[in-house]
Amino acid sequence: MKICKLGKSHKKNEFDCGKRSLNDYLAKIAKQDVEKNVAVCYILEGEENKVIGYYTLSSGSIPKEEIPDNVSKKLPRYSDIPFAAIGRLAIDKNYQGKGLGGYLLVEAFTEILKVSEVLGIAGVFVDPIDNAAIKFYELYGFIKLNTSDRMFLPMATIRELLKD
Repeated sequence: MKICKLGKSHKKNEFDCGKRSLNDYLAKIAKQDVEKNVAVCYILEGEENKVIGYYTLSSGSIPKEEIPDNVSKKLPRYSDIPFAAIGRLAIDKNYQGKGLGGYLLVEAFTEILKVSEVLGIAGVFVDPIDNAAIKFYELYGFIKLNTSDRMFLPMATIRELLKD
């Protein structure tokens, strides 16, 4: 297995994580997002270009008032705070329960950390698809925003996680 960017040879239509919206995104939309420079799609590739899992990265911002006070008080007084976004993260059903979701998340953190060295990023946000996804992200320290299910993780926490 290896991680690489989405390519023409990847068997996207065979991917099934059990969530139709995530399957459809990979099969029908990911390539367009990459071509239009709105997201980068990373593939966990198995033998014969099989897609075992994937995640997407893009940039975004969060209104400062959405961030809980205990974190926002450490941030500058800007109205919007720049963050990296993990738009989607999914593992094929045949490979779930083996720690690969956590592996992809750490790989995403590694890429985001590299970008943070040349571009201001206060942290990472995600839009969990369901309660299982919320619980997954909570395991890594993600915190819910004030008025939505969107979650975030400060760069300081990511740096700490990647020290190990």
